[in-house]
Amino acid sequence: MKKFFFLFSILLVLSSCAKPYFQSSTFKSTTRDHQTIAILPVKMVFTGSPWMKGSEKEMAELEEAESEAFQISFMNQLLEHSSKKALKVNLQSVATTNKILRESMTLRESWDKDPAELAEILGVDAVVRNQIEKKQYFDDLTSYGIQLGVKAISLITKSLLPLIGGKDLHKSGDIYIRSSLMDGADGAVLWTISQTKETDYSNASSEVIDNLNQQVAKYFPYR
Repeated sequence: MKKFFFLFSILLVLSSCAKPYFQSSTFKSTTRDHQTIAILPVKMVFTGSPWMKGSEKEMAELEEAESEAFQISFMNQLLEHSSKKALKVNLQSVATTNKILRESMTLRESWDKDPAELAEILGVDAVVRNQIEKKQYFDDLTSYGIQLGVKAISLITKSLLPLIGGKDLHKSGDIYIRSSLMDGADGAVLWTISQTKETDYSNASSEVIDNLNQQVAKYFPYR
């Protein structure tokens, strides 16, 4: 019995020390001269049966708006963590990144472009590519304050509990994020992490988004 508890204690220690991310063994040497990185528009993947039935154009607008919302949130979380432990590289602003990209493509088109090509266009040493998979759409009133056809990000984050009587309030789906830092020279993955969070109607979507990005940001390298 003592042996069992001893082995169990060792396993607990080992599991607590396990890193929840992958980092290239050549990260330090590869990134030694990196000065600026950019956060790319977030690729949105929706699965399951969406609540909202809009036109193809409306759904595309929603996806692009949410993509930009996640992108801004990710930048904010990185900056917040940088106040505790500074990054050793500069972050290109989201506004600058998207302005440059829009001169040669749509933000949606950038989702699947070669990361090395995007890094060259943006004039940065590495890029952060995030992919968000949502099991279903949030209602437009909870979708991070984004309304169909409106690109501006508002602050509508109120609970919809009084409006959705009869619906399952325990869980509305999952949001899965995979974040990868890619070298601007060849597109090689230097660092990557994945996180999943359940969502329910009592949580503001903005909180779920920020919490996910916060979990990723605290493990981000270059510190």
